[in-house]
Amino acid sequence: MSEITLIGLGAMGSALGRALLENEIELTVWNRSVEKTEALVNLGAKSASSLEAAIDASPRVMICITQYEASRALLDQPSIVSTLTNKTIVQLSTGTPGEVRKMAQWVNDQGANYLDGSIMVYPVTIGKEAAQILVSGEKSIYRDCQPYINCLGGDVRYVGEKIGAAAALDLAVLSRLCAITPGVVNGAHICESEGVPLTLYADLFPEGDRARSLALSIHHGNFTDEVIASVNTAISCISAIKTHSEDLGINCEIPAFSINLYQRAVDAGFGDQDAAALIKVLRMAS
Repeated sequence: MSEITLIGLGAMGSALGRALLENEIELTVWNRSVEKTEALVNLGAKSASSLEAAIDASPRVMICITQYEASRALLDQPSIVSTLTNKTIVQLSTGTPGEVRKMAQWVNDQGANYLDGSIMVYPVTIGKEAAQILVSGEKSIYRDCQPYINCLGGDVRYVGEKIGAAAALDLAVLSRLCAITPGVVNGAHICESEGVPLTLYADLFPEGDRARSLALSIHHGNFTDEVIASVNTAISCISAIKTHSEDLGINCEIPAFSINLYQRAVDAGFGDQDAAALIKVLRMAS
């Protein structure tokens, strides 16, 4: 038996795995694409031969998959459901509070415990003091998982037993994307139109500010080498904000406006590029 199993080894999942191993946690990993397990296995993780084996390997299962629907589809199989009893599922994803509640209810119906977490930083920050992670769910379950979650960053915040709290706060913070990123890119477009060097624009923002990296990416024409947040990632997050607003019947004009711009970037083939590529859409409209 290992202490915890990690399912999903994309950029974020791999960062989570490295942080756990750096803290000498006994870790089992599983990913649909087996080659993605190799780097963590080389660092000391155990690779499970199947999803069933991965869940069997540990009392706690951390899932880092983009969407709740994908997590549910992965677990909702006869051979998997039978392995969930008495396990604790820690879901780290981006979604709406409504999706969280549905997932939590389904997990509980299988006889398992559930915690929901929201990662508020990019993969490069995981394991560092500045890494902020929000967690909600039953306090006793959180306390059991706290030593492992604390390995992931120096700013772990338990935000209460209301299971949708972490997701709600995540969406509230992500709402900045709806206006700030397009706004910064539009600022770069203004500078370009006036012949003002984008280095001067970038220098108006402090080191580490996303606005600075956006401006410099546009200045260098580098939209693929250092992708901090892709257009596809941004549109997924903003779509979740819009869906949540529609579900509650609250105003969704801001995410709707932002999605339109990002969708035009996707349609133009820029989906895998950094969100700075929105400048290409603005240039097309000139």
